[in-house]
Amino acid sequence: MPYFLFAQQQRKCYNDTMKRIIKKVLILFLGFLIFLTGQTAAETVKVKREIKSFMKKGVLQEDISTEEIKYYKVSRETYYPDEYYRDAFYDGDLQKAGAEGDLFVTRQAPIPDVPLVYDFVSFYFGGHAAYVGKDNILYDINGFPSGDETWLKVIFKGGVNTHISSTSNNWLNPNYRQPGEPSYKTFGSYYRKEWIGLRIKGINQEEIDQVSEFMVHLAEIEAQYNYAFIFFTKNKYYCTDMMSRAFATIINNDGKPKYNLNRDGVAVTVNDLILSKDTYISYYVWTDKNNVKHIYYID
Repeated sequence: MPYFLFAQQQRKCYNDTMKRIIKKVLILFLGFLIFLTGQTAAETVKVKREIKSFMKKGVLQEDISTEEIKYYKVSRETYYPDEYYRDAFYDGDLQKAGAEGDLFVTRQAPIPDVPLVYDFVSFYFGGHAAYVGKDNILYDINGFPSGDETWLKVIFKGGVNTHISSTSNNWLNPNYRQPGEPSYKTFGSYYRKEWIGLRIKGINQEEIDQVSEFMVHLAEIEAQYNYAFIFFTKNKYYCTDMMSRAFATIINNDGKPKYNLNRDGVAVTVNDLILSKDTYISYYVWTDKNNVKHIYYID
């Protein structure tokens, strides 16, 4: 056989093989996406059901409500009455929701100016999570480059701001965002238009102290963001992963974590935190079409 015919036959064989491989990869990806979509849709229904159940127990508090903000108290007598008691607001300040040990989560991704990506991330993974530490300090992490940093640089070497940090509690700050900022049109002046507060079932103050100390340690060493979401990386975390692994430091007598906030053992999503058998809703905040804030909180 002439060489050019042999080479042509080899190229055709190679091309056919590559087409088969690409086809199989696409089929596998499509199948995974369909599975993930179905799973996430089912989780979303469950989350909405949990929220609706929590809201039904809320009673309007007219003495502290205004035209712009409505407060609804969920009586502890009707909702997890035996759980460890903590105040709903720090030092009675209605702009500082949460107590030490609480988790704040939102299903709204922080990139509303990138429409399709925003919708994809919000639906499949959620938006953000933060931990409430001592003195109402929030611990969280984000993976966005700052200044002249590049994505490649922060992914492989870390960034100036892509590490765990502590900030004052700003999720109910009415002046968190100013007009003209990129996400103001979507979220308004508050951190988000909708978010959820969570508490851990069966936890006590000693365990809360342990988690808070873990968060302080991560902030002190400036643990960096983990961009490899499905892989465990030492001293690297993404926001929901940080919540899950922090509470996993509490160990039972059998040597296993007492609390499991990662239901499927893969990437930790906001839905995982909400639907974990070890959490319950303690706050729900949403904004209606008239820009009125509705805040439901456990007494």
